Amino acid sequence: MTRTLAVLALPMLSIGACATATSSPPAACPREVAYSHQQQEAAADEMDEIRKKLGRDGIVVGQFMPDYGRLRDQARACRGERK
Repeated sequence: MTRTLAVLALPMLSIGACATATSSPPAACPREVAYSHQQQEAAADEMDEIRKKLGRDGIVVGQFMPDYGRLRDQARACRGERK
């Protein structure tokens, strides 16, 4: 569980740093980290474990991860990319 939280905390720290940054037109658009298929599968497994242990989504799965997903979508939109 500690490892899971550590893995999920890293993107959250990045999100906090972006919140205070000022942005200008596309040159300032952030780049999201690319994760391998293997990393994504491992993260999904860990999120499933959190759900099983809590019996619900909890704040990491239910709020932090969707927020991170929206920020990734916004970064892509800023650069004019599609999902």
